[in-house]
Amino acid sequence: MKNIALLHRALLFFCSILLIQVNLPAQTISVKNNSDRQIQDYTLEIPVNNLNLSFGSHSAIINNKQVPIEIVTDIKGVQKAIIPIDKIEADINLSFTIDKGDAANYPKRTYAELSHKINRPLYNSKQDSLFSWAKPNYLVLPGDFRDHSYYIKYEGPGWENDKVAFRFYLDNRNAIDVFGKKTSDIILPAVGIDDYEKYHHMSDWGMDNLKVGKALGIGSIAIWDGEKAVRVEKKDSMVCYIPADGKIRSQVKTIYYGWDANGTKCNLTSLISIDAGSRASHMELLTDKNIENIATGIIKNKKAELIVSYDKNSKWSYIATFGQQSLNNDMQGLVVFAPTPQIKEITEDGLNHIMIFNSSDGYIEYYFMPTWELDKEPVKTKDDLIRCINEVLDKLNNPLVISKSDN
Repeated sequence: MKNIALLHRALLFFCSILLIQVNLPAQTISVKNNSDRQIQDYTLEIPVNNLNLSFGSHSAIINNKQVPIEIVTDIKGVQKAIIPIDKIEADINLSFTIDKGDAANYPKRTYAELSHKINRPLYNSKQDSLFSWAKPNYLVLPGDFRDHSYYIKYEGPGWENDKVAFRFYLDNRNAIDVFGKKTSDIILPAVGIDDYEKYHHMSDWGMDNLKVGKALGIGSIAIWDGEKAVRVEKKDSMVCYIPADGKIRSQVKTIYYGWDANGTKCNLTSLISIDAGSRASHMELLTDKNIENIATGIIKNKKAELIVSYDKNSKWSYIATFGQQSLNNDMQGLVVFAPTPQIKEITEDGLNHIMIFNSSDGYIEYYFMPTWELDKEPVKTKDDLIRCINEVLDKLNNPLVISKSDN
């Protein structure tokens, strides 16, 4: 009887907490666009600790549309509420209220997955003709897991939104590749389910349109050894999973245990996030030791022009290439953005244009962005690419200023 009484009191306490949470007042958020341009497809981030959110789903009405509010976690474990803002005019304040609701009619605009074959060995010498897929969105692999093992669907995790799609090779290559999309639909669930060659050829949705080879592709993680960029090749083991697969943001998180970075072993965590409406993916890196000369970059191509903007008075800088460099011989742009104070050097090796980073606390971030002349919103000229670059820079250099009040 004593145990029942204690359980009853615990239930009453829990229900009282629920009641308090349910009756929390709505919160009004005001954001200011300090840019002199309209900003489109902005994902607002507010630390959850700065909000009083009740249990359940939340939404907001912004520009007369109900939008969802999702909770995600950054690489340092900070939980954030993310809210999509379709547009905000230059130099204005925009106010909206956070309240209960699930915005069920808001479309799913991002996606991430990690799938592998069922009842097949980790290492296959050739492609199977009969197999099924499982999508656990979680995979543990030995550090010596090799390329062309024909075990993981399109050889690694994939992530996309309504503009672009990516994958990276979850093996010794550890390089990021690009899927060009001719549609705003989510396409990755159907990519790579039949074989490992079909997506290299044009289809209704698009194709794999970047030849990576031994290079960095776009935005791949590397270490500068003094002469060249070396991808994350030597490590003891890997854990890769999908921490978020939302309407607004999807993420891929990978932990590389025992990464050999120029002779220093460390644990490296990467978190890739993609937001609705943005061509750019956000890469966050965290090491448990201070590792010098972590780098990233873009594959070289003789048909592509190099564009560099490295102004030490600017918050963000970038390197970009543009030209007839896609696998389909189309016009393609490739861009990497990084915080200017974080950049130690911009250089090159035989295969890549490279950014080398400073890191005093083990944390590094950058963005990487592809464009394609066959995109649903085509980027056919250098001027088109510069316009896309400036759209990203507007968001990075002019984050919306947030203020909050309880109603």
